Amino acid sequence: MSRSFTGCLRCKSRRQKCDETRPICGRCATAGVQCKYAMQLQWGGRAFSRSRFGACVDKGGMQRLEYSPGEFIYTTKSKPQSVQPEAESSTLALTHSVDPFSSLSPNQKALLHHFINDASQITACHSGMQQDICRMLVPMALQTPSLLYATTALSAIHLQALHNQSENVKTAPDIARQMALSLEHFRKELQDPSVKGSEALVATARTLCLAEVHSGAIHPNSWRAHIEGARALMKTTDRGEETLGSAPGFRRYLDRWYWSIVSLTALTGNGPPIGNNSDFVPSGLASQQGSPDYLDDYWGFTVDLAAVFRQIGAAAWRSHVTQDSRQGFIEGEIQSDVEDEAALLEMSVRQLMDRGANSKPELYPGVAEGLTIESIQQLALCNEAFQHSALIQIHRRLRKTPTTSADVQRSVQRILECTEMIGPSSGLSPWVMLTTPLFIAGCEARGDDRDTVRRLLSSLHETVRIPNVLQSLKFLEQYWANKLSSDEDWSHFLDRMNYDFIPY
Repeated sequence: MSRSFTGCLRCKSRRQKCDETRPICGRCATAGVQCKYAMQLQWGGRAFSRSRFGACVDKGGMQRLEYSPGEFIYTTKSKPQSVQPEAESSTLALTHSVDPFSSLSPNQKALLHHFINDASQITACHSGMQQDICRMLVPMALQTPSLLYATTALSAIHLQALHNQSENVKTAPDIARQMALSLEHFRKELQDPSVKGSEALVATARTLCLAEVHSGAIHPNSWRAHIEGARALMKTTDRGEETLGSAPGFRRYLDRWYWSIVSLTALTGNGPPIGNNSDFVPSGLASQQGSPDYLDDYWGFTVDLAAVFRQIGAAAWRSHVTQDSRQGFIEGEIQSDVEDEAALLEMSVRQLMDRGANSKPELYPGVAEGLTIESIQQLALCNEAFQHSALIQIHRRLRKTPTTSADVQRSVQRILECTEMIGPSSGLSPWVMLTTPLFIAGCEARGDDRDTVRRLLSSLHETVRIPNVLQSLKFLEQYWANKLSSDEDWSHFLDRMNYDFIPY
């Protein structure tokens, strides 16, 4: 067989005919190895600086474009110049730019374009964060099939919701196909020594988890499995260090996602806590004594408050297990150790609230400079809404305080007030982070406050178009109508309905 001139690198190096199937050709698929397409330019005779192409670069007609870490192309600048090489009369003008997405199918290109311009906004509250997410994820997705398919699945979920099909996301064949292809490649990449342990796999687990959660998953382990997978992968990599080929700060971004989803799962979930605080220390995230309690602009709440969330979840689970194992347990009876934990956790939240009331929020270095005063104020309000969410869960899940109590209802009212002050926004703002506090307030809302929760969650879905927001409202309606008594909290309702759901 004749060798391939436009096939993948492996086939060309082996002088074999390549069927040029993308993203992986038949020979590479059969061999179970990584398949990569690239153009190799070879220069003969003259040194690069004395060649025609080198002259273009030297005289400013060309520029180097790095489209993924360590890989680049040369392309013309915005105004291509005709360059007259030394001792040559001919003119060299390059007018066609190179498309780094040329290997993708039209459908993949459209979905990736939608992710970059629209779907990436639903996990970002300001433009700097959205640009960072795309800058880190997209080049890596072009080199990692599992991440590419997971990203296009997440984009397809958002696109489906934009077309008023939020309730049909789980049955959409295109989305199911993208997810299946991602999982298929994910399994292969986990066995590949050249990829195993890389941040690309953690990014795939993260994106698959978001796709499951955003689509409104309720079945056990449909999204938790990806968090557990990310946890295992992160423990195999060097703590806090960037791996070869990763974008600057990418490991730190993955740490931030992991701790946000673990903290919110502990605050709202009904299962055992995911992982534990001794697994690994999040690089640059843990607030230690004497360090600022950063308000994470990715989470919408502070690092210290996230630790309180995890402690609430752990205490609630211990209480749940203890109650199930006791004979003749009297409803409403509170063990002294649980009450002690509840008191300490409430004191911690109150201290954080007092600290926030007397000072401006402390953001990570370099973040505040890119935000408006209004955005910073909205982040502070978002953090306050999460603080009151923690107070509600301490009262309801640990102390078994009745939903009608003044303490619970004051926090409900304040969450709704903070949400109203942030206000609906179709652009980038902390508005996108409010599903969790709105849902927690909704579980305890009464009378007219339920109508306010309905209105705010409906408005949130209309602007961000995340199907899980609509699922949250649907579950609230079920909870209000079907809970056994006014004192049955959300976590016990989840147990009874056999749901595994996170309002994220």
